[in-house]
Amino acid sequence: MTNDEIEAWAKDPRRADTMPFGLYEPAHRKGITGAALAVRGVLYFRNGFTPEVRQALVRCFEQYNAVITDYHRALQEAAGQTPSKTGPLRWFYAEGEDPAAYDQAPGFERLASTVPANQTLAVAMTSAEHKLATGFYDFTVFALSDWKAERKRGLDGLAFSVPRAFLVHRPAVFQAMFNAFAEALPTVHGHAGFAVNVPPMDRRPNEASEYFYARRFGPGIDVGDPMRSNVRKLFTKIKTVDWLNALDADLVREVGGASSLVLPPDWFIREPLKNGGLLIQAGAAPESGISNGPGKPVAPPAAYVLLNQALRPIVADTLDTLQDGTLDSTAPLLSTVVATEGWLHRLDVPEEQLNIWWVELHKAPKVTDERTAIAEQTRKFRERMGLPVEPSS
Repeated sequence: MTNDEIEAWAKDPRRADTMPFGLYEPAHRKGITGAALAVRGVLYFRNGFTPEVRQALVRCFEQYNAVITDYHRALQEAAGQTPSKTGPLRWFYAEGEDPAAYDQAPGFERLASTVPANQTLAVAMTSAEHKLATGFYDFTVFALSDWKAERKRGLDGLAFSVPRAFLVHRPAVFQAMFNAFAEALPTVHGHAGFAVNVPPMDRRPNEASEYFYARRFGPGIDVGDPMRSNVRKLFTKIKTVDWLNALDADLVREVGGASSLVLPPDWFIREPLKNGGLLIQAGAAPESGISNGPGKPVAPPAAYVLLNQALRPIVADTLDTLQDGTLDSTAPLLSTVVATEGWLHRLDVPEEQLNIWWVELHKAPKVTDERTAIAEQTRKFRERMGLPVEPSS
């Protein structure tokens, strides 16, 4: 891409919340989308090799696809276009196979039922305009084979994303999806909030763009491949707190039990997750950070800081690198252990400064008015997915 093309991209309102492929890697630049700021949910779970969990994943995908297809068609109608027969997904990626057009691919349900238990199930579906690009919509599954799971090679993972505007046009739906998916799977932990989608086929040339979003807009933006091996190996720790959070019973016990968490209900929503687990929403909407004015670093969202303090015993202190970059990378990256550990501690504040963050929290919108809508939407997902209408506590 030329500099004029990059400038035109930045000024094009249709390209909002995106960056061109390899923007900070001149040798890799292409005129396709390399980074897309989205709202992403990630869940880590066990036993993805079993038929029961594979079917639960299929039910999760069916609900996700139905929701985004309905939203996609509504946007087309609002723009005066004839609604398409299909949703926004365009490309299908399966391990060991070339990318296929989504409408010509075997489909997730078929792969989930035909990939044997002794093989890893690795699938991604995106709304990218090109097979090497990325998009706002992404549904990715990584489920270990039975023998790797038995050897504790890591947890399995599910990631799903939507554009930021989805939260405005479909209030409470994303939260309900996250809650229902966490209940449908044997979830260990998970989180959701702002994140940056990069191409499934070529992350490295776009990781600098991913990290740019986090540096520019604030520490509330997640960084790194959610299916990265070192992240999936967090059995007794979590990578980060976020807007939406899921913890199993063991992790809840590690922080002293649900009753020990001082999270005021005006700004935090807590719901039970299976037998002793917990779902926590921190704030009315995902946040990237709090602006401190020109030239000053963006401060973390107050709700995230206070939840991080409450869950500090289970938040990872150290981790191998979260990014790699290319051999020619010169832009800032989380490609060293020191940089990665700095990011893991980005929400930590000194004990004596916590009162400042409680004051900031009281300036934030309350979640009071959302509770009923989220509960109703979650109930609908549970019914459609064959889950108990009321979760077990």
